[in-house]
Amino acid sequence: MKHYSSDKYSIAWFKLAECVSRKEKERAMGVYRLLVHSIADEALAAQLEGDLLLSFDDDAANTKYKKAVELYCKQKRFALAVGVCEHILLLRPHDSWPHQKLIDLYQLMGVTLRQEEIKKQLDKLGR
Repeated sequence: MKHYSSDKYSIAWFKLAECVSRKEKERAMGVYRLLVHSIADEALAAQLEGDLLLSFDDDAANTKYKKAVELYCKQKRFALAVGVCEHILLLRPHDSWPHQKLIDLYQLMGVTLRQEEIKKQLDKLGR
């Protein structure tokens, strides 16, 4: 496998940011597909794809965020999974999935106060 200098990756990140700022979704996704090969962390790559899709108001972002959460959980990186779940909760406050996942994660991590807050929110949704 041929290795490239880190300067090439830096340029790709700037190119990606430029595409997003210009609202060029197809180009941004193309740059992302090339850049993702330099990211060894599959969960981070899924989260980044979710961020990109969200920047273009694409509902598929939610699916990518959920994938990132599941991958972070599989890797036992629960704090990162919680961060992405909390983000989903802000974006989709009426969706029960992030509530349930956060309750499970906070229980696993022993964070009872936030777990109780999420349970109350879920109860208000009637679920």
